[in-house]
Amino acid sequence: MREVGVAAQPVSGPGAVLESTDTAFALTDLRAHVRWVNPAMTELLGLSTEQCLGRALTALLAGAPDGPPEGGAEDGDVVLSLPRPDGAGHRWLQVRCTKAEDEQMLYRVVDVTRWRERELRDAGLTKHQDELLRLVDEDPLTGLPNRRALTRELERQLALGTRGAFLLLDLDHFKDINDLHGHPTGDRVMCSLASLLRDRIGSGQLLGRLSGDEFAAVLADVDERQAVAAADRLRNAIAAIPMTGVAGASRVTVSIGIAMFEPGVGWDEVLAFADMALYASKAAGRNRATVYEQGHYQDTALRVTVVERVRAALSDGGFVLHAMPMVKLGSGRVIGHELLLRLEDGREPRLGPGEFLLAAERSDLVFEIDRWVADKAIQTLVEHPYPGLRFNVNVSGRTLEDEDFGGFVLDRLTAAGVAPGRLGFEITETAAVTNLDAARSLAQQLRASGCRITLDDFGSGFGSFVHLKQLPITGLKIDGEFIHGIDYGSRDTVLVQGLVDIARGLGLSVVAEWVERASQVEALSRLGVRVAQGFHLGKPEPLDDLLARPHGVWMRRPMPMPPASSEAPAPPVVEPQ
Repeated sequence: MREVGVAAQPVSGPGAVLESTDTAFALTDLRAHVRWVNPAMTELLGLSTEQCLGRALTALLAGAPDGPPEGGAEDGDVVLSLPRPDGAGHRWLQVRCTKAEDEQMLYRVVDVTRWRERELRDAGLTKHQDELLRLVDEDPLTGLPNRRALTRELERQLALGTRGAFLLLDLDHFKDINDLHGHPTGDRVMCSLASLLRDRIGSGQLLGRLSGDEFAAVLADVDERQAVAAADRLRNAIAAIPMTGVAGASRVTVSIGIAMFEPGVGWDEVLAFADMALYASKAAGRNRATVYEQGHYQDTALRVTVVERVRAALSDGGFVLHAMPMVKLGSGRVIGHELLLRLEDGREPRLGPGEFLLAAERSDLVFEIDRWVADKAIQTLVEHPYPGLRFNVNVSGRTLEDEDFGGFVLDRLTAAGVAPGRLGFEITETAAVTNLDAARSLAQQLRASGCRITLDDFGSGFGSFVHLKQLPITGLKIDGEFIHGIDYGSRDTVLVQGLVDIARGLGLSVVAEWVERASQVEALSRLGVRVAQGFHLGKPEPLDDLLARPHGVWMRRPMPMPPASSEAPAPPVVEPQ
């Protein structure tokens, strides 16, 4: 349980100045939980001083840094967007976190809305501003609030002293629709289900999409009976929809985890409880709602065996790499491969990257995994010294905390005599912005040696794209969510065009992912995208199989692309490492 009723700091000396300034200030502990705020901060958040105390400032100000920049850098400011408390538009805020006495952190928040609007105008992006602002808190596919907006609202309700429920909804076997019918069909079904859930959730309650096939709802001022009734109402509405025209899927069902909340807990604890309850619903047969209880914690403990399997795979050789080609659209020539990690330890149940990597990221094993992948990539480049063989490897957000990772890579490259240009690294936009100083330091170190640095999933965090000019990257990979509908008249076209224009203005290369149809290739080519990857251009295959072929074959498209009129959709892209 979270400590509440934290005593406000006494106001004297410099503190009196902070009380009277128009700039918002907050003093927090090392977990960013508020210990003191000045009046400007309470006005900014739309909360009283008492309501702010003990809350997670990084949730109320989604996107704010969770600590001071490394080495006390002066350029560690983060620019983010926040809806105004009265709902009348957004503010652009510049947030700085610095160390304070007694193991505390001081947050300073400055309203930079005018500066931000001028910057967008100077960059020629004024016409995209409303869209960019909206996407800060909105899921691009369904139009529902995204994870950032949901967690902010949950923490806000907790700050207000509200009692209620958090519902975590996961569509059962939805992946089968994508596998059998392709992502365009899956997207259409997803949007229909999102619209239905939004209509049935009830007025005054917030429904959003967390990610993939997972939704969530914040229900304020409800008791357990009402929460269960709401969950059953949503579950029954989903199950009643006939999946006409979707062979092999007569209906879609949803499993729901319910966590009741009250003052004294934090948003992260509520999400963890809901996730445990959801897992119980799945284990009990799906298509049901479960309220969190203490016994679910013991069930979750059993899943630590996943960590044990990861540890064993690192020591016993249970990990393998698959290679996905990156293709130049004009010629069909393969210019490199992204390496994807797979767990093939022969044990059941089989675990996908989304399962074992999540467990690894919650432990320090992720550091070992990223080093293993980088070392394996370099070793392979040594054994196959052909310039046309180039690899991209993914760097987890946790590894940005590993100050020795860059040195490890450069030492391996130097000892192996491998040209650094044959190796590239992909860092997700979310991870880079969350830990900007560490991302910048690693990118500078690796790029200075000649390695390529790509910002992955670009577009998933529009509120922070200003940091592009601070990151020494060489390219962008456009988030696949914006590629799904690029060829059938969606607003994705406008957004991708804006991203390409930004990249071109900064001298960066652009790669599109999740390309599954020839018509997407045509649409991307018209927008100026030159390189892409996806099942239409080439599926991932075991790295050993790729290397077993003559090296000249690596440069050619691994399989013929089906015609645009093909009835058979491509299977979904496997989530990368």
